[in-house]
Amino acid sequence: MPELLAKVGSAIGLAAVMAKSTLSYYVKGPRCAKWPLWFQLHRDAIHRAIYTKPKGQPTDETIDQIDFDKVAAENRKWDLPASQLPSDIGTYERISIKVSQVQINPVEAFGGTGAAESGLLALSEADRTASGMDREIPAELTVPASLKQPSDATLDVFACRPLADGEKIVLYLHGGAYKFGSAASHRALTGRIANHASVRCVTIDYRLAPLHPYPAQLHDAYTAFWHLVQMGFRAEDIVVAGDSAGGNLALALTVLLRHTGHRTRGLLLLSPWVDLTTERPSIRRNAKYDFLCAPPLESPLNPARTFYAPGRPLSPEMITEMAHPLVSPVYADFAEFPPTLIQAGEKEIIVDEISQLYENIAAHNPGAKRGRYVYECYADMIHVFHQFLDLPDAQYAIAKAGEFIKAL
Repeated sequence: MPELLAKVGSAIGLAAVMAKSTLSYYVKGPRCAKWPLWFQLHRDAIHRAIYTKPKGQPTDETIDQIDFDKVAAENRKWDLPASQLPSDIGTYERISIKVSQVQINPVEAFGGTGAAESGLLALSEADRTASGMDREIPAELTVPASLKQPSDATLDVFACRPLADGEKIVLYLHGGAYKFGSAASHRALTGRIANHASVRCVTIDYRLAPLHPYPAQLHDAYTAFWHLVQMGFRAEDIVVAGDSAGGNLALALTVLLRHTGHRTRGLLLLSPWVDLTTERPSIRRNAKYDFLCAPPLESPLNPARTFYAPGRPLSPEMITEMAHPLVSPVYADFAEFPPTLIQAGEKEIIVDEISQLYENIAAHNPGAKRGRYVYECYADMIHVFHQFLDLPDAQYAIAKAGEFIKAL
C-alpha cells in the first residue's frame, strides 16, 4: 500500500509539473528561444525525477548508515530505457569481451598512474582468480547502413575484426553519471553517429558505481580497447568517444593510453564531465535550464563521491586524489593530444568545466593545425542534448560528430 500511494503521489506531482510548464510556455513563452514545448516538458519531467531535496540528505556523520546495495537498486529503477535503432540507420548485435583472453601487462599498463594504480592492479589480479577468469564485458557492435560492404563475402561485418587494412572503428563509452546507462540506452545515438561517419562502433556496458567504484570503469574501458587491438585493429585507428560520464571515461582512457606511449585516432566528447572536484559558476547559472542536478559534493550521495569512493567521508586528501587526471581529466597534460571534437550545450550546468577543458587543450598545443581541436557550444542546449533526437540542433551536432570521425 505505501508503495502504491507513493506511485500515485509521484504521478500527481508529475502532472502538476507538466501543467505548470505548459501554462508557462504559452503565457511567458519558451524558457529558451530554441525550445519547443515537447522539449521543455521532457526537461522538466526528467529534472523532477532526478531532483533530490537537500533536506533529509545523509551527511558524513551518518555515512555508515548508507546501504549502497539499496542505492544501486534504486538507481536501477531509474535507469535509462533502451532506445531503438531504425534499420535505415543501422543494425547491431550483442557481443561480449572475455576478459581472460585480453592480454595486458598490468604493471606496464598501470604502474605509476597515481590515484588509479592500486585499484587497477587489484582489479587485474581479481580477473586472474578462478572466479574472475569467467568475467565478460557485455557490448554492442553497431554496423551503420552507410558502411561500404566488404568485397570479400566471407567477411562478417558483425565479427569484431577489421574488414580492411586501416579500418577505423569507434569505441563508445556511454554516459549516466557512472550509475545509469548502457549500450542499449545509447543505441539510437551511437547508431546515428556511426552512420554519419560510415564506421562500425563498439559500445561497452562497463561496470557501474556504487557497487563497482573507481577505477572499475577505467579498467573495463582499457580492456575493451586492447580487445580491439588484439582482434586486429591498430591503436591509431581506434576513435574513442563518450558522453557525460562516458566523456570523462573516454578522456581518462586516452590519458592512460598515452602513459604507455599509445595514441588513438581521435577523441569525440559530448558534454563530458571532466572535473569531479569543483563546482563552477554554471552550476548555479544554468540550474533553471538543465535537467541535470545533483546533491552538493558535501553529500555522500553526490555522484562524484559514489563513483570514486562510496562510503568514504570527504576530506582534503580525497579532493586531492579526485583532482588526478585519471579521475578529473581537465587537469591532464594535453601536449600533442589526439584530434578532439568537444560538443556542449550553452545551458548545461557543467559548461564552464567543458570550456575550461578546451582552453587547457588549446593552451598545451599552441602550434596545432586549425581544426585539430574543435569546441562547439550550442546556444540554448542542455546536457547531452544529442539524446533528444528530434531537436534540429541535436541532428546537426550528430552529423558534425560523424563528419569529424570520417575526416580523421
